[in-house]
Amino acid sequence: MNLEKLLCAELKRNLEKGGRPRLPAGGDLLWRWFLDLNASRGWGETGPAAITHAEIAAYAGLMRWPIEPRHVEILRAMDSTFTDYCRQERARVLGNDRTVQPIDMTAGRFDAMFG
Repeated sequence: MNLEKLLCAELKRNLEKGGRPRLPAGGDLLWRWFLDLNASRGWGETGPAAITHAEIAAYAGLMRWPIEPRHVEILRAMDSTFTDYCRQERARVLGNDRTVQPIDMTAGRFDAMFG
């Protein structure tokens, strides 16, 4: 199993059960980066906003971390795991039988919603 899958699986396990994370070898720094980015993320009525590429780039620049494209892919996968978990929990708490799915905003949808 690759590092991305291992970190995402551990993130999901940690969100569900809590406790001290059991990080795979080589995953310490990526976990730390994700926690830092996660702590500064925005939240809305439907839950957490996704961590953007711009936020990752800004974080890498400010902290002077040599974040490479492969790291960004892992961070984005971890972010997807986190936001999916939050949507499912929100649906469970609200009593919905299905998860809340994000809407892909297009120019046509924006015009239909806001005129």
